[in-house]
Amino acid sequence: MRVLLQAQVGPGTIERLRALSPELDLVDVSGDDTFDVDALADPEIEVIIGRRIPTDLSRTPNLRWLQTGSAGVDHLAGDPPWNKGIVVTNGRGVFAVPIGEYVSGAILRINQPVGRWAADQAARHWPVDDEPVASVVRGRTAVLVGYGSIGREVARQLAALGLRIVAVKPRPEVRADASYRVPGTGDPDGSVPARIVGVEALAEVAREADYLILTLPLTARSRHLIDARLLAALPTTAWLINVSRGPLVDEDALLEALRAGRLAGAVLDVFEREPLPPDHPLWGTPNVTITPHVSGATARFRDDLVVENVRRYLAGEPLLNVVDPERGY
Repeated sequence: MRVLLQAQVGPGTIERLRALSPELDLVDVSGDDTFDVDALADPEIEVIIGRRIPTDLSRTPNLRWLQTGSAGVDHLAGDPPWNKGIVVTNGRGVFAVPIGEYVSGAILRINQPVGRWAADQAARHWPVDDEPVASVVRGRTAVLVGYGSIGREVARQLAALGLRIVAVKPRPEVRADASYRVPGTGDPDGSVPARIVGVEALAEVAREADYLILTLPLTARSRHLIDARLLAALPTTAWLINVSRGPLVDEDALLEALRAGRLAGAVLDVFEREPLPPDHPLWGTPNVTITPHVSGATARFRDDLVVENVRRYLAGEPLLNVVDPERGY
């Protein structure tokens, strides 16, 4: 079986893959910056570990499976591989731990005046008793919009801090999650949230949110899900945290809500246009934290998923994280 490895992997992963079977023929182009998948002409390739498949499949007639590194597969929506008979598996679960830590850290920073403390330290100033001190997050409510592998790990971490969790997902009756999961993390049986509701109840539960956290995939249905109407449902003390995809949020409506004081602030790791243009008004908006799409920036767990799925493929076992064509993720 021939596998094309286009994605960068960590030290030792290629050896782990080759050790799975003497029948595995691994073609490693991960270090070739000039490689163009559309130029691929190899009738023996069965698997691509990379971002996408070739546009012309006539030169790769045995291609059966694409393993992507990303959790989202919206970049494939224009020409879906699953419409051509190619199984697609994604990176659900491999970014859950770092994104969970990003969200937990963001919420703690919101409630601790770290900027003031840093300024006091630089000035060698010991504050008087009536100056700002940290507030406590325990007992507050986090509404998670999207409850896949990332949302479940965010929920686990925030629940450990004492937050009440409300989850919003398209199929609230499906509590279990069989996606790839780092051992000991996540919420595989859906027991962490105080409530799990459908997307149709989003505006209702948004009224309870101290933090509205977006961890859902981008699809035609979810684009601009967070619009002016939804933002108006949030308490004026609420924060929006987006670690999923920028187009989930109507940025014009968000800017208006922030400027009008109808929202306490936002932590944004993703944007409708990336890189965020230097003249974009979000840069200068008070109480907005901007990071450059880095909340899940680690390959630490991705390689484990790749090795496990290749092992399953060789053994004829069901693959992890198969994309559902009807749902688009």
